[in-house]
Amino acid sequence: MQDINDNHPLDLSYLIGMVGHNADFMIEIFDTFIEYTPVYLAELETALALGNWEEVGNCAHKMKPTFSYIGRNDVKDLVEAIEYNARNQVTDQIKSDIERLKLVSIQVYAQLELEKENIRLRF
Repeated sequence: MQDINDNHPLDLSYLIGMVGHNADFMIEIFDTFIEYTPVYLAELETALALGNWEEVGNCAHKMKPTFSYIGRNDVKDLVEAIEYNARNQVTDQIKSDIERLKLVSIQVYAQLELEKENIRLRF
């Protein structure tokens, strides 16, 4: 798995390929990410606390594409590792990976807020 860098830039080329340069729609996608990712993280933590590895895998699977949309494939790879490990019950690394995911998500939220301002200025 590649190293996670909190300051890794967003690569919006995939998103732009999907929606074009529709500023309102891009901002809506960012807002949805910012609103729902903490909910998914809370579900992930609950499943972890219960030792419900199937649900940990399901929660991680649900989160994976959202990081692709915003061009943070490094984080998508981390989520993919959480999913894989949960489904295969390789549990020694999952808790620390989820903690890492929570920390990097905070940085991603900040990146998205900044990008929203940039989009408003450009379009």
